[in-house]
Amino acid sequence: MLILWIGLGAAAFYFLQARLYGCFWDRGLTARLFFSARSATEGEQCWLSEQVENRKALPLPMLKVKFQVSRKLHFEDEGDSAVTDQYYRNDILSLGPNQRVTRKIPFRCTARGYYRIDGLDLVASDLFLSREMIERIGEESVLYVYPRPAQGVSLDAAIRKLNGEILTKRHLLEDPFEYRGLREYAPFDEPRSINWKATARTENLMVNLKGYTALRAVRIFLNLEDRGIWKRQELLELCIRIAVRIAGELLRQGIRTAVFCNARDVLTGEVMHLAPGAGAGHMEQLNRAFARLNLDAEAIPFEEAFGGELEADGKDTATLFLSAETDEGFQRLLRRFARSGADFTWMCPLYPRMESGVSEPERLHFVRLNAEEMLNE
Repeated sequence: MLILWIGLGAAAFYFLQARLYGCFWDRGLTARLFFSARSATEGEQCWLSEQVENRKALPLPMLKVKFQVSRKLHFEDEGDSAVTDQYYRNDILSLGPNQRVTRKIPFRCTARGYYRIDGLDLVASDLFLSREMIERIGEESVLYVYPRPAQGVSLDAAIRKLNGEILTKRHLLEDPFEYRGLREYAPFDEPRSINWKATARTENLMVNLKGYTALRAVRIFLNLEDRGIWKRQELLELCIRIAVRIAGELLRQGIRTAVFCNARDVLTGEVMHLAPGAGAGHMEQLNRAFARLNLDAEAIPFEEAFGGELEADGKDTATLFLSAETDEGFQRLLRRFARSGADFTWMCPLYPRMESGVSEPERLHFVRLNAEEMLNE
């Protein structure tokens, strides 16, 4: 008889706890995922924080936290996970009453990109692990991974040459905002150029010595078309890194920089079209746009995307083309651009074994870069 009562009590307890967990397991249960930073650079290590809180008296003996993210974020502690086209992670926790658990999961950013975790699934069990209860939490977490600026001897030489050409192209008009020093007053000087503080100090009329106006802007056209049978994604990524390096160098010199790219934005589906700007804020904007470039989608033909922009060239603007694509259509476009008298440079990263296929390198201002050297840096 005692055994019967024990059995009935156990059965009642089983059904009671099953009823309690079925009704209240998700009461006061919260969870969220967040990255340690809003942005990072290729190769950097970051952390993904996983925070789960059980704000009730009912314990959760087993709680699974499931989510998926791009496999280009390489997690050092893979846990109970699987990697296919995405990285699928399954962490198992145990929470007591009114307990919060926070885990920091390290990972390395192996490639530039825009990474988003759309939400996570919570899967809980009752005390006897006899059933599973699931809840979807749709909180979004976003990480921008910026491209790493390219390095290499051939690129350093090309940038020095580009800088030299830009610095020699000055207007004859003086720049009222560039101060180079003082000199004594001459009869042809305007009274407004007199520096009265220096005049009082030296007891001679002194005028401000101005610099010359630099180029109004530099335009970078990034061509990420790839018409070959075998995709050369590593060369396209290298073009993006070169653009980041050059844009950073120009902005550090205070030169307003515009960037155009015929690859599509992963969020908007539009091509990259950033007007001239300067300063740290502009570099941040460029980096975000570079991170969102989608190389999995086919790029828009370069002439279709930016033929009108090329025709709108101003005399104060220098133009740089970055393209690993050397097909005849792109060369024909550059020949037309050269006939207009515009000043430009075409930088092209290629492997040493590759033929450039450029018929008139001098006329097209062609600069070959060693892709193998830059990729191994």
